[in-house]
Amino acid sequence: MLKDYVGPLLLGIVSYLASMLINSIQSSIEQSTILQAMNRKMINNLNNHTVTDGFIEDENILKKLQDPALWNSCNKADAMWWDGKSKPANVWEELAKKIWEERYEFQIAAGFEYWCNIIKHDRDLPWHIDKDEDELKLNRNLITPLMGSVYYGFDHHFDKCTGHLLLVDADVIDNPLDFDYKRRNEVVEVEPKFNRMVMFNASKWHRVTGVKNGLTPRYTFAVNANSHKPDALKKDAIINEDKVES
Repeated sequence: MLKDYVGPLLLGIVSYLASMLINSIQSSIEQSTILQAMNRKMINNLNNHTVTDGFIEDENILKKLQDPALWNSCNKADAMWWDGKSKPANVWEELAKKIWEERYEFQIAAGFEYWCNIIKHDRDLPWHIDKDEDELKLNRNLITPLMGSVYYGFDHHFDKCTGHLLLVDADVIDNPLDFDYKRRNEVVEVEPKFNRMVMFNASKWHRVTGVKNGLTPRYTFAVNANSHKPDALKKDAIINEDKVES
C-alpha cells in the first residue's frame, strides 16, 4: 500500500525541485540582463555621450548632403562660426541649429564652432581633446567646448569595423595611449552610421580609428557649443554654397 504513494511522492518532489531550479535560473538571467543594462547606462553617463540614429528626417536635406563637393568645400575651409542667433547662412549652420536648439547649451553658448572632416583610406585621427589651440599656445590657458557633437550625413561606405569614434571619460592629465594598450575596457566605440548624430564631451580624450577598405572616405560634420569665440576664427566667415567646387 505504501509503495503506491512513494512513486507519486518522489515525482512531486522532483517536479518541485526542478521548478525551483528553473525559477532560480530565470531570476539569475533577469538580474544579469538588468545589471548589463545598468552598466551600459552607467558607461554612457560616465562618458557623457548620446547617440541618435535617423537624426535628419527631411529628405531634401539628406539628398543635398550626398554631394561630395559640398563636403570637400567644407573640409578645405577653416573652422567656421555661427553665433546661434542669426539666421543660418548655409546647410551646415542649419544642421548646427537642428543639433543644438533643443539643448541647454543653446541658451548659454557664445556660439558654435563647426567644420567638416574627411578621413580617407588608411588614415585615422589620433587621441585628442577639442580646445582653443591659440589660447593654449599663447597663454597656456586650456579652454574646451561646453559640449561637442558629430554628425554622419553622407552615406559613406567602408569596413564597418573601422572609422569608429572612440570615447573615454578621462582627464587631460591621463596618458591617452593607455586606453589603446592597457585600459580598453574603459573605451566606448561608436560606429559612424549614416544619419547618426553623436553628442559627447569633447573636453575628454577621443579619437577615430583607421579607415579601411573604403569605397568612400569617412565624412563627418562636427559642431561644438563654445563658451567663447576662438580668436583664430575668421570674422563673419561663412561657406557660400553657391561657390561650391564641382
